Amino acid sequence: MAKECSHRHRTRKRIIISRRLCALARATVFLLFTSAVGVEAGETRLDRFLDGLDTLSAGFEQTLLSEFDEELEASSGNVYIQRPGRFQWTYREPYSQLIISDGATLWIYDEDLEQVTIKDAVHSIDDSPAAILGGDVRIDEHYVVLELGETDGVAWLELTPRNIDSEYSSVRLGFRENELAGMILFDNLGQKTQITFQDVRRNRRLDDGLFEFQPPEGVDVIDSRQPGSAP
Repeated sequence: MAKECSHRHRTRKRIIISRRLCALARATVFLLFTSAVGVEAGETRLDRFLDGLDTLSAGFEQTLLSEFDEELEASSGNVYIQRPGRFQWTYREPYSQLIISDGATLWIYDEDLEQVTIKDAVHSIDDSPAAILGGDVRIDEHYVVLELGETDGVAWLELTPRNIDSEYSSVRLGFRENELAGMILFDNLGQKTQITFQDVRRNRRLDDGLFEFQPPEGVDVIDSRQPGSAP
């Protein structure tokens, strides 16, 4: 019984973390592919980074911190993004997880739990950012933007959502020499997620297979797409 309860606890914790990682991946893609049109503070920096950006690939290290700055979890992996709305966010450590979208469907594959969750990309994203991933959306309609200055060679920009129901209270983007160096996401529970990117490559040709997914045989599949959206 104790072993079963322990397994349930680990599973529940993993599902909570999975939801957090999924929301984080979506937030990242939204920010990277939302136009900077209309931003006053930091407009030049965002414009220079986004100008001509079609694809982005990078390695990353991620740390989740409590409201007391205690490390709750450290993870690492790779991210591949292709405009508009296609991405693969791969976690390799401390466990294997894939979050993939082809722009219409979102797959979340937890290898250890042997579980795949399938969602409509648009309906699974807070404030429906999938609908505007590739468009000329005014970022100042969604965020209050503030230039924070430079720390250790990284210039930081803070975006505070205008929607009070947003999952994150603020998001910070760090740029080094006009390239994305890191992100810090502050959630409404006081926790924050810090991400540093390495080996960032822009407009590198990415294989279409990165944004396609077929659930492996034998895994549990939870399909929460709306009727009529499944192929």
